[in-house]
Amino acid sequence: MFCCLVKELLLIRLKERMRLLLIARDAGHGGTDPGAVANGLLEKDLTLQLALKTGTYLRTHYTCEVVYTRNKDVAVELSERARIANMVKADLFCSFHINSFNNVSKGFESYRFPGSSKALELQRNVHTEIMNILKKHKIVDRGMKEKNLAVVRKTVMPALLTEILFISNPEEARLLRSEGFLDQVAQAHAIGIAKTARLIQKINTEDKKHYL
Repeated sequence: MFCCLVKELLLIRLKERMRLLLIARDAGHGGTDPGAVANGLLEKDLTLQLALKTGTYLRTHYTCEVVYTRNKDVAVELSERARIANMVKADLFCSFHINSFNNVSKGFESYRFPGSSKALELQRNVHTEIMNILKKHKIVDRGMKEKNLAVVRKTVMPALLTEILFISNPEEARLLRSEGFLDQVAQAHAIGIAKTARLIQKINTEDKKHYL
């Protein structure tokens, strides 16, 4: 009986190890909620582009699965966003937002729930990768911050919210209009997530790289 129990436990562990990590992508706002609006741009459109681009990059370059809280222009309540991620048992969660205040506000910042040590590695890796891109454009680093935001509070997995530039700043809005710039920022999100989750990179069938 003991041998059978050990075999069952080993089988459970094997199945757990074989399970692909699931990354939740959350595009802020949507539908009747446009988010910030300035300089001819809507926050809800930009966040959706970033979430989809990041998800595509992850699935194309790494061994993982991706789930979206929304993949089109629809309104989703904050509690529902967290419920979706919790229900599918996502391993990591990232919510995309664009900042807004006035036409001279500028920079990038990221948020985790106050005191959440399990989200710190995710925040540090993603924040660093994004700033590696943004510093080439002389974007201000507003820092890694903590805040009691609904989506990072209600999710049970390590969760991060990023605020990519200020839509209200004409110069930063110009960057946000660039497809190439959004591609770079999405890729930075994906690489930071991959490092945190220690995802296997899909180089080719013979040569695979593991983030350690």
